[in-house]
Amino acid sequence: MNLICTRTSTRLLIAFIVLGFSFCMSACTYERVVSRSSILSGIEGAESNIPEKKAARPLPDFLRTPDEGIRVVDEDGSVTLYAKSIRQLMAQIITTLQNGERELFVEQVLSQRTKDEFYERGLDPGLAFDELLKHYRDIGRLFYFMPMGEYTPGLYLETVGKNTFRLKISRIRNESLYWIGIDTVFEGNNYRLRWFVP
Repeated sequence: MNLICTRTSTRLLIAFIVLGFSFCMSACTYERVVSRSSILSGIEGAESNIPEKKAARPLPDFLRTPDEGIRVVDEDGSVTLYAKSIRQLMAQIITTLQNGERELFVEQVLSQRTKDEFYERGLDPGLAFDELLKHYRDIGRLFYFMPMGEYTPGLYLETVGKNTFRLKISRIRNESLYWIGIDTVFEGNNYRLRWFVP
């Protein structure tokens, strides 16, 4: 009888300990506030107990686009192009082709590596512009599938050499496309066109 009572009381004791422990664990919560914006944020003189949202880390100077945008017309009428992302480079390619800006394309859109390859073969790098102009619709079709450049969901930016990056889509899903990607080089603090991926 004593043995049965002892076992029963031990079981009850264990049950109470487990029950008490689980009660304590359910009462303990952990909350971490990463950032918050209150309705009063930004209003001068307003006070709130909610901590202010931390400002985003600023980009380094060489990755910043001027306030005037990615295409700046200087006082002397010359144009300076900025491409701090592949998406911006894509815009520069389309714009220079649309405007027939062959010289500007060669000078500020085409990468030095690609120009050097033309020079080594005794060819004018302007032929790159002429070739792409023939395939303007093919470029438009490719860019249709990557509307946000490297920020397009489902696309992967691959490193294919020193400061050289490839952005492409699947050939299997896009068999009818002439090109399925774009190779770029980051040089002179801007992205430049290496060439298109067949």
